[in-house]
Amino acid sequence: MDQPPPPTASSEFRAKTALERLIRFRTFALVAAMVGFVVWAHLASGVPVFRSDSPVEPGWDRFRADYDIDHFGVDGQFARAVQNGYNLVYHTERHAPRFTRIAAGAAVTSCSGCHSAEDLAYSFVNSDRVDSKLGVRMSFEDRVRWCYANSLNGFVPTIYDPAVRDIRLLARAVARHLGLGEGARRNGG
Repeated sequence: MDQPPPPTASSEFRAKTALERLIRFRTFALVAAMVGFVVWAHLASGVPVFRSDSPVEPGWDRFRADYDIDHFGVDGQFARAVQNGYNLVYHTERHAPRFTRIAAGAAVTSCSGCHSAEDLAYSFVNSDRVDSKLGVRMSFEDRVRWCYANSLNGFVPTIYDPAVRDIRLLARAVARHLGLGEGARRNGG
C-alpha cells in the first residue's frame, strides 16, 4: 500500500501561515463589527433604548425652574436622575408600572396623589429615624419601598433600584432648594 509522502517543512509552514491569516482576519472582522455596532447605536440608530434620556413629561420644565434643578447642571447625570425621579413621582403608572397594581377606579395612581415634592424633601431630611408607629428605624428608601407596596398596592423594588434611588435624588434636590437641613420640620420646630 502506498503511503502519502511525509509533509515537507514548506507545506507545514504554508498551512500554519494560512491558519494565522484566517485567525487575524476573523479577529479584525469581529472587532470591526463591534465598533460598527457601537457607532451605529450611538449616532445613527435613533432607537431610544440606546440613550439615557428620560422622556420630558408635562410639568417638568416648570418643576425644573421652580426648584432650580439646573444648579446641578443642565444635562448631567444628577439632573437626568432628578428628571427620572420627577417622572416616577408624578407619572408613576407610566414610569414604574412594575411597582404599581392600580385597580379600576383607584383614587391614587401615582406618588403625587399623596405626596408633594416638599413632602418628599421633608421626609428626606427626617429619614433614618425610628418610626414610632412601627418601632423600627426607617430609611428614606425603605419608606419609598413601603409606599410602593402599600399605597400603590405594587411590588416592592430593591433598595438599589433606580425607581427608589431617583426619587431620593429628587427629594434631595428639592431639600437643597428649600434650604432644609437634617431634622428640619415644616412648622419650623
